[in-house]
Amino acid sequence: MHKEQYLYRTVYDDLRKKIQEGELAAGQKLPPEQEMSQTYGVSAITVKKALSMLAADDLVRRVRGKGSFITGEEERKGGIQSRGKEKQPLIGAIFEHISSSFGLELLYEMERIARQEGYRLFPCFSYGDRKLETETIRCLTDMEVAGMLIMPAHGRHYSREILRLVLADFPVVLVDKKMEGIAVASVRTNGEEAMQQLVHYLAERGRKQIALVTVEEVGTSTLIERRAGFYQGMEAEGLIPCPECRLPYLNYENPFQVYGEVYREQIRQYLKAWRGSLNGIVCAEYGVAMEVTAALKELDCGDAIEVCCIDENYIGPGQYRLTHVKQDEKKMAGCAMDLLLKKIRGEELEKENYLIPGIFRKRPEEK
Repeated sequence: MHKEQYLYRTVYDDLRKKIQEGELAAGQKLPPEQEMSQTYGVSAITVKKALSMLAADDLVRRVRGKGSFITGEEERKGGIQSRGKEKQPLIGAIFEHISSSFGLELLYEMERIARQEGYRLFPCFSYGDRKLETETIRCLTDMEVAGMLIMPAHGRHYSREILRLVLADFPVVLVDKKMEGIAVASVRTNGEEAMQQLVHYLAERGRKQIALVTVEEVGTSTLIERRAGFYQGMEAEGLIPCPECRLPYLNYENPFQVYGEVYREQIRQYLKAWRGSLNGIVCAEYGVAMEVTAALKELDCGDAIEVCCIDENYIGPGQYRLTHVKQDEKKMAGCAMDLLLKKIRGEELEKENYLIPGIFRKRPEEK
């Protein structure tokens, strides 16, 4: 097998050849997927993907609960073929969460591109719950999606289910995060560069007593990269960073109240202790920035400390309020979909790690 060739393509090519040469006759039932996975020395996911491709070519008819059967010439020309044209292949998308500050535009653009390319996007959400993420991946696999776009849930260890997809050479692209040391395509914002831009902006405005407010990384590459970018930016400006405020990671049991009072109280206590030493704050996430600005207002010191962040809210009157770096969701979606479609077609990728530059935007009064 060539390096760029996926394992499921090997199974597909072998079965297709046997069907075309008559070794597998019309109406013949194929062995169970588990038996075929042992025969070919691949995973069940790999076999399932190969059978899905054969079904899309009208060479195999899959009957739920009964198995897979070789189609005959007449069957291929008739009902099965016309039915196959009506049924669009699916692409699964698993988001940790989305909001007006990040994710909505990403989802819309992915759906538009999928539809344009003859697929239907099937979006799902994990809400940061690894168990739910695992269940959703298995559900999408059973639905025989052509590939998956996954925004992985936070966790101290890699998701076994995502690793299983990667080892099976199943078409998958990670969005917004990467898995260090694992050969899986990843598309995300250049977080280090974005944080350096925000630090430079504050320093240029004479705000040089700067602190970072972020969330505990819990294994997520995104926050690790943003935190590194902040300290790189401070070093480049020749500044000594103020003590940071690192908040505990919270899951998304209620996706509309991720931060709330838990974060605000901790931020309030942090500001009471350090506000006299600060004149600038960089927040690694928009939701955190909103809690910081709310706490500053409560403490009546909002003008003395300028806040900037990654992402902002673009829905509602007034658009955005803070200087920020907007993630280029449209470009991220285009890159992720392009990579996934290439993987579905079995093409070799030029590279697998893509960093998309963010869009720097000053707050309205500073334009």
